[in-house]
Amino acid sequence: MAERTILWTVTDPRGLNVTCTSDVWNEHVTRHSELSGHVQDVKICVQDPDEIYFDPVSTATKKASVRVYFYYKRGLLSEKFADNFVETCVKVVVENGERQGYVQSVIFPNEIRKRLVAEWKK
Repeated sequence: MAERTILWTVTDPRGLNVTCTSDVWNEHVTRHSELSGHVQDVKICVQDPDEIYFDPVSTATKKASVRVYFYYKRGLLSEKFADNFVETCVKVVVENGERQGYVQSVIFPNEIRKRLVAEWKK
């Protein structure tokens, strides 16, 4: 098992602390080489998103206390991804009575997933 170290923790616009761990990041870079060199963009996406969406489909598959959100931000990428979003999936859990977010996945889509429910907008 990969060692779990914290790459970064930021606070989103709603006051939620969100953490990205090295094992999650490295797993996604291995599967999606286009992510290499974009750790700062993902951090910005969570800290200063354009929009945050609730995912009722993914949340329904989790424990009752877990919720899944998608953060979207445009304008961070260049070249062939210049018009795409940074999309960051965050799982929110309750730890020691406090809500805590953890980055679960990252991709660079050109549109927002249709199943999502808008929750916050800049």
